[in-house]
Amino acid sequence: MKERPKMKGRDIEALAFFGKAKQVTVEFCDDEKRFAKVVAVTVDGEEVETECIPTRAAGKISTMMKNYIKLNVGKYIITSSTYDISQMKNTDTEGEENEAEDRQDS
Repeated sequence: MKERPKMKGRDIEALAFFGKAKQVTVEFCDDEKRFAKVVAVTVDGEEVETECIPTRAAGKISTMMKNYIKLNVGKYIITSSTYDISQMKNTDTEGEENEAEDRQDS
């Protein structure tokens, strides 16, 4: 069997958030089921996995990823290839230097 690339939990979760993962599963690492790893299949068909982490953490990551996939969160992210950002209205692209101070003054 081909070795899967290893990723950190937050990185594999980001795959689902950005719409690059299409399926997620949890595989146990030991017979006592104390440690598990999250396995994701990308839209390209490649499988990636986390290191063996506590089962509770793996469950939380897989649950969040399944929610991201189900809600199709990735399609709501604005990218420059999708839209011409210069034509968008009501979008703060620059930001102010002292936004926190401005909020305190008003």
